[in-house]
Amino acid sequence: MWIIDAIKAAFRFVRNLVRYVVQGILNFAKHVVDWFKKIYNLDKERHTPFIADMNKFKDMLNQAPTKNVGIFEGVYDEQANEITYSRELDADSLDDKTKSVLGDNELVVLS
Repeated sequence: MWIIDAIKAAFRFVRNLVRYVVQGILNFAKHVVDWFKKIYNLDKERHTPFIADMNKFKDMLNQAPTKNVGIFEGVYDEQANEITYSRELDADSLDDKTKSVLGDNELVVLS
């Protein structure tokens, strides 16, 4: 998938990664969707919102997880070829909606 390769290549540009720890269950609507809604001026032609399985993402970065589960979410700017917004979410567990959306995928492009 082209976006996975592009994001891996662009990851070196990630700046100011914010870690947010959820005490309890990560809720897709509350923790993921609401965060993207707070980012203003997203252009569907330019920005690609995504989430990634944090454990798999950390394996790629050779880091050990600090919680049981987590995700990495961000916005990839296709014109600038960089991740412009991002944060890591660690939690004790995931809600059913997050599990469903992520499935067994390393990366899910949201639309």
